Order: sequence, then C-alpha cells, then structure tokens
Amino acid sequence: MAKFLTELCLQEYGMLQFTPSKQAAAALYLSMKLANSSSQWTTTLEHYSNYSEDDILSCVRKMAQQVAAMTTSKQQAVRNKYSSTKFMKIAKEPSLSSKVVLDLAAAAE
Repeated sequence: MAKFLTELCLQEYGMLQFTPSKQAAAALYLSMKLANSSSQWTTTLEHYSNYSEDDILSCVRKMAQQVAAMTTSKQQAVRNKYSSTKFMKIAKEPSLSSKVVLDLAAAAE
C-alpha cells in the first residue's frame, strides 16, 4: 500500500515540498491508518524515520487528497497499474475511499 501511495504522489507537483524520506514516512503512516484506523505512530517508528507524527501530518493530508481525487484525476496510469492482479489490486481497495482518507483530505484544505 505504501508503495502505491508514494507512486501516486509522484505525479503531484505540490508534493515536491516534502523530502522523499518524509513522503515515505507519510505513506507508511497512511497505510497503517488504512489497515487499522486505531494504529499509532510509535516511538520506534519515530526513532527509525526521524519524524514525529506532527512532522509528517501535513504530508499525510496532502497524500490523502491525492488518494481521494484519484478516481477523477486525468492521470490514471498508476491507478491502472495497481489495479492489476500483479499488484494485488491495491488501487481497488475499499479502504482508499474510507472516512479516514476523506477526513485527512478535508483537513488539508
């Protein structure tokens, strides 16, 4: 899931303000939230990523905006790629349109 999220955001010019490591941490955070909405950004994750939850939250929100808009976006290559069985149809995962994503996307605006 995190790989899909990072690749989806490669097309977004607004994501250039975030370092690649911050985007990777944000993708991991969002993946964890989609898998289990009660999951937390632990001190271990903070230690190994060098980012606190507050550090990555703006990137997570921007990423969630991309996920929320992916069905209406003109760029569909990444979505089509991750809709194949080779990538376990991760782009068709129902959690990508969940309340978690919509709330995070709304908070970015």
